[in-house]
Amino acid sequence: MVKKTRKVRVNITVDEELLRQAQKKLKLFGGKLSTLFNAYLADFVKSMEKTPGKEHEELIEKIKDLGERVRKLEASKN
Repeated sequence: MVKKTRKVRVNITVDEELLRQAQKKLKLFGGKLSTLFNAYLADFVKSMEKTPGKEHEELIEKIKDLGERVRKLEASKN
């Protein structure tokens, strides 16, 4: 089953020269500017929905370990 999407018109302001360059490149393979914008919007939404990765989890563990070491050192001084 094909998911129907509702389209909406958006009025945006972009850099004129950048727009010309994009249109020129899109013309080479028959692409549409709206398809390009939709792809960038989809990528932006996906990137903002990502949960922190393994590196983030490892960093949190290292911070917790460091905090515990500091507490032990402070306790041994007293």
